[in-house]
Amino acid sequence: MAVALPTIFAEIAKAKNKEDKKGVLLKYGQNGALREILKYTFHPDIKFLLPPGNPPYKTVVDDSENPTYLYGLIRKLYLFVEGGNPSLKPARREYLFVEMLESIHALEAELLLQIKDKKIKCKGLTYNLVKETFPELIP
Repeated sequence: MAVALPTIFAEIAKAKNKEDKKGVLLKYGQNGALREILKYTFHPDIKFLLPPGNPPYKTVVDDSENPTYLYGLIRKLYLFVEGGNPSLKPARREYLFVEMLESIHALEAELLLQIKDKKIKCKGLTYNLVKETFPELIP
């Protein structure tokens, strides 16, 4: 069973030093979704075409401790970035984003908003750490 993405980032934040954080990244590094999230967050050429801040959306009530809804939606992130789908109108793009937020666990929605703003709130997770761990992922 896949480990929830918010759980992975919590594990990275708890790691005591840079080497431990790198170890956690490598432990889950075969996870394509994690790598995609890191790329969307840290790659300087990827620009989200969504307004800053959090849009109004309804939080999903889910008691699951290991929410993994976001895994299936990572492949749709291209819709929200520059060059991803140029024919998509801004209002439609924002609607689809809110729809995505409302279809996932609250912790995953929070993470998705952080990805959009290119600032994952995870102690010690930096551009340099990601670059050092996965040099092929970001320039």
